[in-house]
Amino acid sequence: MESPGRAEGHLLHRERAEASVLDRRREGPPRHPGVRPGALLDIAVGGAVGALLRHLITEAMPGGRGGFPWGTLLVNVLGCLFMGTLTTYLLKGRPHAFARPLLVTGYLGGFTTFSHLIDGIHALGRAGSWDLSVTYAVVSVVGGWIAIVAGLRLGRLVPHRADGSGGGAPS
Repeated sequence: MESPGRAEGHLLHRERAEASVLDRRREGPPRHPGVRPGALLDIAVGGAVGALLRHLITEAMPGGRGGFPWGTLLVNVLGCLFMGTLTTYLLKGRPHAFARPLLVTGYLGGFTTFSHLIDGIHALGRAGSWDLSVTYAVVSVVGGWIAIVAGLRLGRLVPHRADGSGGGAPS
């Protein structure tokens, strides 16, 4: 198992790599991408779409109030799968400038929901279903981890724009 310092270093390395991929116009060490004028709109649109889709999925799933939160579990695992796929895509080539703010910060920020996960764990425990509460927490974390790993592998298959070309053909 990695030590916490090593894991944090890996995450910072990944963030720097994403920033350098997103800002290839600038030579020298990678910098934080900062806020672009259109980024706030990208985030707002992505967040609205993600939140709406999350609501529709959780309303359509059984359980909901007082039962096992299947909808939130599904949304969070799907969000992890998509996050893994996007991470690989963002690191692989030259994504469009709107990809990270629209899809990661906006869409996934609105779609996935840590607060609903914790609320579901708390609600199950408060209702006396401690076994379901712990099961839900473990399945959410393990399922999310498996989905991230699957997404990272799936992301390798997503076609991307090659360096120096404007096309979308895989390399």
